[in-house]
Amino acid sequence: MNKPKVVVLQVPYGEIGGVQRTVRKAMQLASWNNHVAGKNIAIKVNLISNQLVPSQCTSPWVLEGVIQQVLEGIPDARLTICDSDLAAAQQCSEAAEIWGHKELADRYGAEFVNLSKDTGVNVKVENGLIFKEIEVPNTIMKADSVITVPVLKTHVLSTVTCALKHQWGIVNRTVRHQYHLVFDKAIADVNTVLKDKLKFAVVDGTIGMEANAPRTGHPVICNLIISSPDIVACDAVATALMGIPLGKVKHIQICAEQGIGSLDYELISDFGNDLKPVHSFTLPDKQWAPVFFWELFLRQTPLKRLFFDTEVVFRIVSWIATQYNSIFWFKLRGSKYAREILNDTYYGYEFRRLASKAL
Repeated sequence: MNKPKVVVLQVPYGEIGGVQRTVRKAMQLASWNNHVAGKNIAIKVNLISNQLVPSQCTSPWVLEGVIQQVLEGIPDARLTICDSDLAAAQQCSEAAEIWGHKELADRYGAEFVNLSKDTGVNVKVENGLIFKEIEVPNTIMKADSVITVPVLKTHVLSTVTCALKHQWGIVNRTVRHQYHLVFDKAIADVNTVLKDKLKFAVVDGTIGMEANAPRTGHPVICNLIISSPDIVACDAVATALMGIPLGKVKHIQICAEQGIGSLDYELISDFGNDLKPVHSFTLPDKQWAPVFFWELFLRQTPLKRLFFDTEVVFRIVSWIATQYNSIFWFKLRGSKYAREILNDTYYGYEFRRLASKAL
């Protein structure tokens, strides 16, 4: 049996249209057309934030490269670009406007869907570790193939968030937060349910995020695109490129054990075969991530039922968490991080164009 390919390419810094061309080349080298089948294609993006801090969400230029390549190979494809609201905030639809995803959908004849507003179907989890069944949005269920397009990031709960963790967004937002104490196994269950649908991954490593990501971390220009039909192999390579030992990322190992993908792969890389880190990503520190710190603390106390199982109280807690992320953190650090990228001669040019449209 042939090993799955994992392709790692460097974006030609400074080249206009270089991101899109690199995405298309990476998909071609990973033989995407041998895996993505059918005409109804869902592209799962990351729209975690309705603020324009580079690396929080999937770059529109990476998304555009994926769209271009799919339409070149399947001209009559019906494309759906999708993501969902957070458990504590309803940011997805606004984020799609701010980050240019809806504009891309309109330009290329695709549809944008907020999965949190979609109806769903309960699907049994075969040999589930945590879930017996998971409600899967109809947009995903009706897709012939799903392409996942995450951003290269650390994560306060899962250490790394990439192709595997990216599917967590399909879980109903009203119950998603209840599984944070068993996160690694829950991620494996979600990917087990989607194993026959999820055909390909394209990782946006143009600007990654380190430290207390996925939202309140520090952007890092990495100039990378990673692509693979095997999301376990994809994440193993991504983790190595971040300078993080694989043993620190439990959900990748669990997913490999569950047969979701393989840790044995063929590497095609601009950087050779030794997988040296492109940047040694700073790991998260829960003590300096107050939203996650207090959530995990309270969940392990008798106060759990009050804070997380009482709807009115949970709404108040969610509002406080959103205010911290959107106002306090953004004013203290996020706006500064955004300016760092806006001052970059290459990515800054693109993000300034995006910012001008968002105003």
